[in-house]
Amino acid sequence: MKVKRFTAANMQTALRLVSQELGADAVIVSSRKTADGIEVVAALDYQGQNATPEIERQLQLQQELEQAKLRQQQRSQSSAGQRAARLQQARAADVGTQAGLAEVLRGFKNDQLTAVAARSTGGGRTSAVARSPRPASPPVAERSPLPEAAPAAAPVSQINDTGLHNHALEKMQGELRDLKDWMVSHNGSPWDTRRPLTWQQSRVWARCQDLGLESAWADDIAARVTSNDLDQAWQQVLAMLQDDIPVAAPRLLEQGGMVALVGPTGAGKTTTIGKIAAQFVMRHGADSVALVTLDNYRVAAHDQLRSFSRILGVPLHVLPAQGDLNKLLDNLQGKKLVLVDSAGLSSRDQDFDVQLAMLKQAGSRLKKLLVLPLTSQGRCLQENYELFKPAGLSGCVFTKLDECFSLGAAMSVAALTSLPVTLVTDGPHIPDDIHYPEAAKLVRLAEQMARMARTRWQAATAMTERSRPAAKTEYK
Repeated sequence: MKVKRFTAANMQTALRLVSQELGADAVIVSSRKTADGIEVVAALDYQGQNATPEIERQLQLQQELEQAKLRQQQRSQSSAGQRAARLQQARAADVGTQAGLAEVLRGFKNDQLTAVAARSTGGGRTSAVARSPRPASPPVAERSPLPEAAPAAAPVSQINDTGLHNHALEKMQGELRDLKDWMVSHNGSPWDTRRPLTWQQSRVWARCQDLGLESAWADDIAARVTSNDLDQAWQQVLAMLQDDIPVAAPRLLEQGGMVALVGPTGAGKTTTIGKIAAQFVMRHGADSVALVTLDNYRVAAHDQLRSFSRILGVPLHVLPAQGDLNKLLDNLQGKKLVLVDSAGLSSRDQDFDVQLAMLKQAGSRLKKLLVLPLTSQGRCLQENYELFKPAGLSGCVFTKLDECFSLGAAMSVAALTSLPVTLVTDGPHIPDDIHYPEAAKLVRLAEQMARMARTRWQAATAMTERSRPAAKTEYK
């Protein structure tokens, strides 16, 4: 939000100044009559009553800047007056000194001429001196007096002083401007306080937070913005978001391979396996697919996958707790697609390390895809990535797109870890609700969700304000 105070002779002139400075979207916050006419306070991107502290803070900052400039001008005028007075005193002193010196030289010349004349009356060598006098120095009046040289040097000194003063004033103004930028930009960069964000970058950073982006990614995005116009800067941000999100080549549903889905409980691993298997069976037949499950730790853990196996007509292999996954994969090399379902275990579960070691031993021939439910918090997604990272992740799958209200957290994990997004699921229907990702579409959906959330919160706030009872005033 940008706030500025305008002073004009009348309201019409003040509104014209507001329109020229802040544009047609500016909001008049307050107005009052002053001795000079009328004072109007206007704001851009006004956010209602919640913005009152920000308006007061910015107005106070502007007033402090104006007072600092006024004090600086008064000090500069006072310094200039003092320098002029000192220069005048120096000139007067020089004039008095030169006048006294001229008087002394004239007295000395008269005494010398008198002495020569007296000696010339005695004849001899002394008279010769009188007849052939030594060339006397030119009169003082014929020389270039020192006071005439002073005016030539004074303008140079004044010019130098003025230049130094202007340079110091510009430097102070720049420092005040940097201080303002630092103060209004969340006390600098959230992740590097030594590098403050500009006013435009701080507004971009705030919008990135609305998208739900991780602070580290939002900070990096804001630091790369070059445009001073907010709309153009935001277009740059959207383009950078698209470039930063890694997307895998669309080939899993066509080419197949050996794929294991890993992730927390309830992330949608089993349902996603059913969608992938159904799509592949429709294209290549049931004989090309095999299902494997590592989940031997939950009651009825195989029921859903067994139902998929029966409906699709593909075999299901249950690996015992101490079984050899590599040996089972060797036996399934004739299948075009092998899908491995893992158990969603907590990191504190003693069987978690056993399953993780089993996945690591399978090597690179088994691609491990991390399932990221879009309904989870950003910190949870980050922790899941750290837990399954030792298994050797090849990509990730976004699930529950139809249930989420923010894409920022999952997109941040993919962008910051360079984990390619392989598939996206957006519903419970099998086999329809599974798609290949598009970075531009993900960014566009994230922006739409942020706008919808902001609109809902504004509407909820307005309803709360209307339903809040008016404060009662008691006279005592």
